[in-house]
Amino acid sequence: MTFTLTDSDRLILRELSQDGRLSNKELAVRVGLAPSTCHGRVRMLEDAGVIRGYRAVVDPQAAGAAISALISVAVLDHARSQVTELIPLMRAIPGVQQVFLLGGDRDVVIHVAMADVPALREFIRVHVGSHPDLGQSQTQLIFDHAAGTAPA
Repeated sequence: MTFTLTDSDRLILRELSQDGRLSNKELAVRVGLAPSTCHGRVRMLEDAGVIRGYRAVVDPQAAGAAISALISVAVLDHARSQVTELIPLMRAIPGVQQVFLLGGDRDVVIHVAMADVPALREFIRVHVGSHPDLGQSQTQLIFDHAAGTAPA
């Protein structure tokens, strides 16, 4: 099924990406639609898979993870055909926030949030450094970030 976004759909996505807890009434006001029309558009966006869910945005530091990092990893040649299988495995490890499959000199970026530097070091040692399919890695600490919103 092909789904074409309307201008109203884009407005809905922008508003919901800023605040997924908006009531339908408030959302309708913000995007300039009747509440029934707005509700129908949101349902269609959900049914089409454009909106895949609603979730809380958790502050890692407030939840006890004082350090966040991006770990860029090269996948070894023998494992390149199974690289997509690595993503759900990594994603299931406590502390992993996101996993990205990339093109370039590094194949995977793992976004982690850990309690402290020793926990980060242990994560890298256990889950990256000793993994039989992973080669060189580079770790970058995240000092701050700003999340984006819905695509333009």
